[in-house]
Amino acid sequence: MSSARIRSLHALIRVRKKEVDEARAGMARALAAESAALADLERQLTQIEVERDEAEGDAGRESFRLWLPIAQENVARAEQVVLRTRNDSMRVREELIQANAAFKAAQTLLEKREEEERVLLARREQAELDDLARRARPFFL
Repeated sequence: MSSARIRSLHALIRVRKKEVDEARAGMARALAAESAALADLERQLTQIEVERDEAEGDAGRESFRLWLPIAQENVARAEQVVLRTRNDSMRVREELIQANAAFKAAQTLLEKREEEERVLLARREQAELDDLARRARPFFL
């Protein structure tokens, strides 16, 4: 193995590490967006409960009845945002899994190449030692 190959593998590992870091940052953003969407949905649902509980008298109930379809539309929109953000989170999670797998594969390949190079170097050193030992022995007939 050549040191050029090992340098190339080190460069590949740096690229893969950057991809993992970017995927992690994307995951953090996706989870934050999902959390915000869930909070908004919860706020919309809570608002309906509060308005329903505060509706008193005929005028209050009529006002609530007229307002409820608008609130339900807001809830439906918030649910769509939650679904979209969950889908984004799942997609980004897959990207992170793939980036991690590629990073680990590059690391494993580097470790294998470095081990092969160590074994080759050890064999060369042993061959030199054997050669020196043969030369140092007197030749008897």
